[in-house]
Amino acid sequence: MTTNLCARCGRPEPDAYVCDRCASQSAQKLAEIAELSPPCRDVANGLSRRSHAGGSGKPGSRLPLDLGAMAKLDAVENALTGWARHIAEERGLHLDTFRPVGDQVPWLARWLVSGVEWYRHRPEADEFLTDVEACLRIVRSIARGPQESKYLGPCGADRDHEPLCVDQVGHPHDEECECWCHDGKPDTCEGDVYGRVGAATGTCRTCGATVDQDERRAWLDDEVRQRAFTAREIADAYGLNVKTIRSWADRGQLAAHGHDRDGRPLHNVGDVLDLAAADAARRESNRATRERRAARAAESEQVA
Repeated sequence: MTTNLCARCGRPEPDAYVCDRCASQSAQKLAEIAELSPPCRDVANGLSRRSHAGGSGKPGSRLPLDLGAMAKLDAVENALTGWARHIAEERGLHLDTFRPVGDQVPWLARWLVSGVEWYRHRPEADEFLTDVEACLRIVRSIARGPQESKYLGPCGADRDHEPLCVDQVGHPHDEECECWCHDGKPDTCEGDVYGRVGAATGTCRTCGATVDQDERRAWLDDEVRQRAFTAREIADAYGLNVKTIRSWADRGQLAAHGHDRDGRPLHNVGDVLDLAAADAARRESNRATRERRAARAAESEQVA
């Protein structure tokens, strides 16, 4: 007589593909994803100190949007959306009718909690629970650290340089090692570069290549300027007045580059920052003019 075993822990489980205990742990992990997602979104939007967004406060002088965190949260959202849609299609539900406005990750995670028991009886249960664990690791890494490192973009280094072996960091490169240099992947490293705050260089965590932090920050700043976000997102990230941004759009000074899922117009960050810089320069010029006039008036009074 054959006894079915839980695909996760190996315990006997005659009625499902994973046991109730493993399923309950997965539900707890989904609840934690929902709880951690808002602070992760703050990190991605530069609203948290964990993002280390420095700068002088002038428009365009800093990079408040963490592209690495954004990409990771997008991956989490895509993964959870795929599993939620699978449930909806199998059970005849219309997932989009339930979607709220705003960040989708917390809602998707809570929605999937109710689907854990359903997945427990499905052949893909192990794959589902594995993806939930991977998503939790991502949001934990964004919300809790690293405290002293900053994302500096994708590596992109040519793989013909002397790498550090992934499985034995620091081991000299040779033809018998089993690192990525012999795995048949593209010749350009797809790892992520991080740099310690205050250091001159950053290092790829995959291949060990180094980059100049100042040059990378300038490149990332240019990348952000070409991306489109809502007026509220840009205002929150750069400390601007959202009403001012919307007034520029209403007057035709700011073009829309598409819309989000809620129909709100998206504007290029660079266009907004250019208008903000021009507005700041105009105010500074007006202030200097007033000061000169006040100084001349004071001199005239002294002469009189």
